[in-house]
Amino acid sequence: MARLLNWPSGLGIRASQPLSGPRTVGAASSTSIGNFTQTVASAFGGWTYAFTFPVCKDRAARRLRGWVTALHGGANATRVPFIDGDLMTFSEAGASYSAQVERFGNTWSNGEGWSNGENWAASMPVVSVAAAAAYDTTIVSLTNEFWGHGLDDGDFIGFFPFHLGKYMVMQVIAPGTYRIWPPLRKALTTTDKATLNPVLAMRMAGEGAASLSRGLAMMEETTISLFEVEDYNVRDYFAD
Repeated sequence: MARLLNWPSGLGIRASQPLSGPRTVGAASSTSIGNFTQTVASAFGGWTYAFTFPVCKDRAARRLRGWVTALHGGANATRVPFIDGDLMTFSEAGASYSAQVERFGNTWSNGEGWSNGENWAASMPVVSVAAAAAYDTTIVSLTNEFWGHGLDDGDFIGFFPFHLGKYMVMQVIAPGTYRIWPPLRKALTTTDKATLNPVLAMRMAGEGAASLSRGLAMMEETTISLFEVEDYNVRDYFAD
């Protein structure tokens, strides 16, 4: 059985570029006698990204090359905690943190941080799902708490627990009710939560989908192309 790998701890992305395929399946177009082209969109498809990692060396370089090698050209998949560079602010999300907590995080109740000296990072609030939604549907409803009724076109969301998928809001149908793309990778219940920090599963498009190059001083910028593995495929074919 193939493996589902974790994203390497501390591995940051310098740039992410959405690629054209495979993003749509079953789309079509036709041309009339008057040379008018009618394009028919498909709701299906999945995310494909080219991720660029900054130059690195030592521990970071070892983790990066180990992770890329372990993906085995697409035989294994990896969890991808998606970072939105244009994510709404804490204030927009309905969270009320002080500027100090936003910057430095929170301590434990005794005023101490973790053993490594770090604090709890300030996190975005989560929102409850307002209505059940079937697998493969494109309409979701969220409760009126925090950012639940404040999303708009272009916002990314995900769900948990045990839900691998990243969705973009395509239309606000009513406050808290949204049309999303791609369709739900897993059915939702009212016990599920929505998050602004989605996690999806992805794998390499092939052996040539990553470029690892080590110079004299450090590992050069690395680019890797990954495409989405749907939630049900992960559960059927991939194991931790």
